[in-house]
Amino acid sequence: MIARRVAALLTVVAIGAIGCGGESGPASTVSSTASTPDPQQQLEAAVRDAIRRDHAESVRSLETNEVPARPVATGGPALAQLRQSVADRRRSGVRVRSLSQHLRILSVRLDPSYETATALIRDDQRVQPIKRNGRPLGKPVELHERARLLLHRVRGDQFVVWQVEVLRR
Repeated sequence: MIARRVAALLTVVAIGAIGCGGESGPASTVSSTASTPDPQQQLEAAVRDAIRRDHAESVRSLETNEVPARPVATGGPALAQLRQSVADRRRSGVRVRSLSQHLRILSVRLDPSYETATALIRDDQRVQPIKRNGRPLGKPVELHERARLLLHRVRGDQFVVWQVEVLRR
């Protein structure tokens, strides 16, 4: 929001400087980079967005034991793993209620081709397993997971989480 306001303000200032007429010196030195985002930063933002969407889809699948037919931010082996996990929970009659979530994206690295990215995340969560009848199954569980995610670029500037590797501490 603030970035948009700053960009809008810079655009107004640039247009004002050009429209003043008279001296062309200062107006010609106004750079367009202030309003044109860096492509690498845009792609990194798209990677971070895909990670957040994938996380939201994963949390939703824990609570509902369902996976969307065409998830927005998950694909490939990660999607197969998510579907298998949901099927296993369904078979055992268990759902998982999320009590708290704290996803942190520790790092994002784009491949030089800009077609793949690698990210390190930490997900601190507190969850409650629930039986079919809606009653809690034991006590809430705290999880502190670290994972390496491989993301693939799919359309334009969109990425999907393609592979998840849980890391040991």
